[in-house]
Parts: sequence; structure tokens; C-alpha cells
Amino acid sequence: MIISLMIKGAVQGVGYRPFIASLATEYHLKGMVRNIGTAVEIRVTGNDRDLNEFVNVVKTKYPAGAFILNVVEKHIKKDPSFKYDSFVIEDSIPVSLSDDLSVFSPDIGICDDCLKEMLDVKNRRYRYPLISCASCGPRISIADRFPYDRDTTTMDAFNMCPVCEAEYKEGRRRHAQTISCHDCGPQMLLDYYEFRGRNNLLSHEEKDSAVKKAAEILLHGDAIGLKGISGYQLLCLPTDSSARLLRQIKGRENKPFAIMFSSIEQIKEYAHLSALEEKLLTSSSRPIVLLNKKVDFGDEVLKGSGYIGAFLPSAGIHRLICDEVGPIICTSANKSDAPMIISDEDFRKTFMPPFGDEYNSQIHVRGILYHKREINMAQDDSVIFVIKHKDGSETSHFIRRARGFAPLPVLVKNIENNTKILAMGGDLKSTFSFAIKDKIMPSQYIGDLEDYSVFENYKDVLDRFEKLYEFEPKIIVRDMHPLYISHSYAEKVADFSEEKLKMLDVQHHYAHTLSVMAENSLVSCIGVSFDGTGYGTDGNVWGGEFLMCNRTKFERKAHLSYVKLCGGNTAPKDATLVAGCYEDALGYMVLQDSQRAALANNINTFETSSMGRLFDAVSALLNIRAFNSYEGECAVMLEKAASSFSGDSYPEICFNVEEDDGVLIADQLLLYNDIKKLLDSKEFDINQIAYAFHMTVIKLILDVCVRIREASGENKVCLSGGVFLNRIILRESIRVLKENSFDVYVNKLVPAGDGGISLGQAYYAMLYCDK
Repeated sequence: MIISLMIKGAVQGVGYRPFIASLATEYHLKGMVRNIGTAVEIRVTGNDRDLNEFVNVVKTKYPAGAFILNVVEKHIKKDPSFKYDSFVIEDSIPVSLSDDLSVFSPDIGICDDCLKEMLDVKNRRYRYPLISCASCGPRISIADRFPYDRDTTTMDAFNMCPVCEAEYKEGRRRHAQTISCHDCGPQMLLDYYEFRGRNNLLSHEEKDSAVKKAAEILLHGDAIGLKGISGYQLLCLPTDSSARLLRQIKGRENKPFAIMFSSIEQIKEYAHLSALEEKLLTSSSRPIVLLNKKVDFGDEVLKGSGYIGAFLPSAGIHRLICDEVGPIICTSANKSDAPMIISDEDFRKTFMPPFGDEYNSQIHVRGILYHKREINMAQDDSVIFVIKHKDGSETSHFIRRARGFAPLPVLVKNIENNTKILAMGGDLKSTFSFAIKDKIMPSQYIGDLEDYSVFENYKDVLDRFEKLYEFEPKIIVRDMHPLYISHSYAEKVADFSEEKLKMLDVQHHYAHTLSVMAENSLVSCIGVSFDGTGYGTDGNVWGGEFLMCNRTKFERKAHLSYVKLCGGNTAPKDATLVAGCYEDALGYMVLQDSQRAALANNINTFETSSMGRLFDAVSALLNIRAFNSYEGECAVMLEKAASSFSGDSYPEICFNVEEDDGVLIADQLLLYNDIKKLLDSKEFDINQIAYAFHMTVIKLILDVCVRIREASGENKVCLSGGVFLNRIILRESIRVLKENSFDVYVNKLVPAGDGGISLGQAYYAMLYCDK
């Protein structure tokens, strides 16, 4: 008897075929394994006992970095073409991807075995910075096409030396497409400025000398550029002087820098670490994890944040540098708001002086540590935080989903759609998604489309994914905001198509809720969607919404009251202006005459029910932060103030909620006024009032959900939107809802912010096709 197994999942580029070959040999089986486009095919024969044990192992075990969706087993009595006297790995068969969505591996952080080899003075790859094997290294960022083989990646430019070629045929690096060493493959090179008298001379080092010289430059306090595995990064010491220098070079104001550490033991010296946080940090994805800090690195590094964004080396070069200099600031190489750089030429143009010009430490990096393997597609570091719940459990949540996770899909149960769907996402924290059958594949984080270079990158990444996956959409889904760049670009994508495509518009906050529904395969729920901005069906700016959701329809059951703001696009940044508009509406007359005139005459004004703007207004009122130099800064610092409260006594305040034509309205102006009175009374400190505000928002969530449940019978609640990146709001909302017998669902596979919008849009289209 012959058994055929079809394995679907991220099983290419992770040593899966060598794993199967070793397993089949262990069980004395004959046959073959090969890649066939979207899957791996296994055909084996042997005695029944060995076959059964082999199949059971295949269904339950797999190499690190693999992601198994399903295993389809077939039994074949006779097959004349099956003529194997051993077990072999056959060449891949390119097949059409037109009727499925291939599950491909993300870039994988350096494994323990490779790390051990790199640090072993007796190993032939001792201090080889780009060491990798079948279970680690770059994947999606270097792929040219599928299936994943050496000649379909940018490693095709490097010929294996005889020793690597022998290792490619057996052992840990069997069919490891990124196999290389000191004698072949990419090497580290360093171009840097050295000072001789009054002249800055450009010098060059190679291999280990380049790595050691780069470390010397960092220890001097200067910044360098590093061509990592998935894109260029900027490095410097985590000191005030070096961080200040890097902020000038990067054009970054107050956003905290992430810190890379050489080991988990070193992280524990600087931050508190839970079991789940440690598991995430040491996982093959190597994300940045926001940890409660023990030790501060200085104001220029963390900018007052209560957290350290910590992560471990994702490549050998990172570990070698950290071992030489200690913890380092490691951040994406880009000017603020621009996309991450992947080309050597672009990095030199952006961060190094033009030929003939003098090096200037205020605007230039002192060196560039790079290699000659091309990167096809940038992958920023993923960012995660962990919530510790009252019952002792922990859950992880994305702030940014990119390297290590994208392009793994979200699996949807009970809905199978045969129509190819492209979801465009939103304009902020932009992603797009592909969907077909039971899979939705969100792209990596791309950025804010308002920046021209980010929009160009969005188009390039979308085009690359469409070619890689041979994906020609039949339905396009977009945000309903008519002025969104992603909205208008959807029209152009449709125009490029050879056939007429169906266009679906989805309201922004409904898409937030749908993203949670997609993760949990729900078709109905109460959606609580809180964020800064989103175009509503009435033409106003929404952001404090309670929605009754059922498949492709929703009803707006409750929301914050509208407040008129002036200033147009400046309002989301200027919290003082927002607070002034609140106070003007309450009759305090604090705005300038021109601003008051703008409100009176509706010049560059808008009505908003945004919970995000309410957070800004309260932050400014309490004199915590008055301006968002990066998105959500005021809310982040307001959360920090609330987190600093450790007592039991805080003022009791609440939203006044009244019904208007069947819709519940929570009066945010009266709440703001109550907070102002508390502040003026001087009976409570800032931290107490900040905490009270958070508790009031949580109380609103519970009260409104209870009222909606009483009217509808719906018991499922989905929480989404950028406000739920706030740990207090997320943790306590889950707690009080569960204590009141609600089934609570939150984002765990994509960010709760706008990075999850495309997933919700894609799920909407799947529900549309399923009806």
C-alpha cells in the first residue's frame, strides 16, 4: 500500500522536506517528498506498522518555524509509476497558485543551533554573521517566486563552496536554501569615516574586521547603518547623547526607541519579565516586546515611557555586535514616517554625504555595515505587548505585525469562499489582505499612506505579492472614506484589471469589529470600536462606537456625543486645540478669536464622536501631554499617569447616557466638564484623576453592552480599535465583561488598531460571498 500525504501550511523554507526524509528513513520507508507550489506532497510505502506511526508523527510534529494548516491523507493500492528503493527529496514542481493561497514562511530569527555554532571557536562558521540553516534565516524578504528554492531567491547570486554543497545534501542544512559560510555567500562589509586631522576619509573593512570596527564606532558614541536580514537598521548606544544624535539623523521626535539585548538574562537586568513575555522574546519570530522597565536608559532613549521595547538578535550579526558593545538601540532605517530602506543605494543617499561632501555627525551615520545579498521586501520588527489578567492568565497582542509573522494567514472556520478578494486596508498603519477559500493573508505593516514614499511602497509591496501569489482579485474591499488614498487607489487597481471587479465599501469601525470576528469565525456580536478617527455613514468622524453586528450588516446602537473641532487635520495632533474646542463648547471661552470664528462659521471644522480625541483632550486638560508628536502619544502618557496610581481611593465620575431615537448617546462634554471641576478642586492628584477617567470608560463599556444585550439577546462582545492598545482599558474591559457573563473577544492575530482593518474588510467580503 502507498500512502499519499498532502501538507498545507508554511512548510517551505523551514527544513520540512529534510525533516520528512529523516523521519521516513527512521521508519524504513521508501518514497519521496517534494514541494508542489502551495503544499508539500509525500508518497511512502513500507510495512503497515511503520506507515501508521510515520503518519501519526507527520500529523503532530514539525520543524521550528513550520506552520501546519492541515494534512490530507489518501491510501493508494497500486501505482505503476511508484518506483523507489529508498526515500528521496525530489525537485520542486512549479504549479499554478490560481485556485489557492500559498502559505509561505516569514523571516525566521536565528535558531539556537546556529547561534551555538557561531559562538564556537572550533566551528567552521565561528563568527560568521549571516549564519543560517533549514530552520532559520530570511524567507519572504528574499523570495523571487514560489516554490521556495535557492534559485528562486536572491541567494541564487552566491555559489556554494564544496563544503556547503556537501552539507546541503545531508544533516541540519539539508536543502537549506540560505546555506553559506565564510568561504561563500554574502559577507559583511563596512564603509566608514575615520578622522585624520581636519579631513573625514572614507575607509573600508571586510568580514570580521568590519564587524569589530563597527562595534568600535558604536562604542565611540556614533551611529551606523546595518543591512540586516529584512531591511536596513540604524544602531547606536542607548545613551542620551547617542540617542539624541540618532533622533537628529532620523528626524524622530519623542517616540521611544527599542533596545536589542544579547540574551534573555541581560533583558532581565533591565526589565520585569513574565513567562509569556520570555516565550515571545525567544520565539523564532523575535518580536519587540514591551516590558515594564526596572532600569531607565535616559530620557532621550525612552522619552518617559514606562516600558522598554526589548528584543533579542534575529540574526548572527546582531548578536556579535551586542556581545561587543552591550545593549543597543536598533531601529528601522528610515526618515520618520518614510518606509524602511532595503537598497544599498537608497541608504547611502539618505544617511551618508554625497560624494565630495564632508561627513556631518548631525545628519549622517558614520558607517554602513552591509552585505551584497539583495532584499526584495522590507519587514519591520513586529511589536507585541502582554496583558496579565486577574486570574493569572496572560494574552499577547500586536501593536505592529510584520517580520516573523507576515505573511502567515488567519484561518476562518465554517466559511469557505472560492472568490479571490483584495482588501485595501486603511490609510494609517496600512496593510492589505488577500483572501480565498478559508484563508485571509494580511500583509506586513507598511505605514501611513499620507507619506508619498509610503504610498509608493504600498503599491510596490501589493504588486510583488500579487505576482508571488499569482493573485488576481475578483472583489476589492475598501474603507468607505471617499478621501482615503487607499479608497481612490482601489479604483485604479480595478481599472488595471482585464475584467470588471466588484467593489465593496466597508465602514471603518465595522471593519475593526470584523477583524475580531474573523479571528474567531463569528457571524454576530456587539462590537465596541474605539479609536481616533473613521468616516461614519452620516458623514461625521466616528470613534466611540457600539455596533450590533450580524454578518454584512451593522446597526449603530450607541456612541459618544458629537463635539465640533476646528483645525482640520491638525486637530489629531494638537491636543491643546482639541481641549480648547471642548471648553469652548462648554462656554469657557478659552480659544483664540480666529479659532472661535472658525467654529462659528464651520471653517475647516468637523463633528466627531471620537474616543481617541477625548483621550487627547483629557491629557491636555491634566497637563500630561499637549501634543501628539507621534500617533497616540497623549493617550500613551495618560495611560502612564493612570498606571502610576496605586491606591484604592479615586473620584467617581461617569458618562451621562441618554437615548435619542433608539440610539444611546454618552455625553462626553459633560464628562470633560466633571473632570475639569475635579482638577480645579485640587482634592485629587493627576494620577488619581487619570485612573478615574480610565475606569469611567470601562464602566461605560459595561453599561452600554448590558443594555444592548437586554434588547437584543446578543452575548458576544468584540473589542477593537486603537484605544484597546491601552493595557488598562483592554484588561479591565475584558474583566468586567466576563464577570457579567459576556463572551469577550479581542484581537490577538492582528493589531487592534488600523493595522487590522484589512483583515476585517476581507472577512466582510467572505461573508458577502457566503450569503
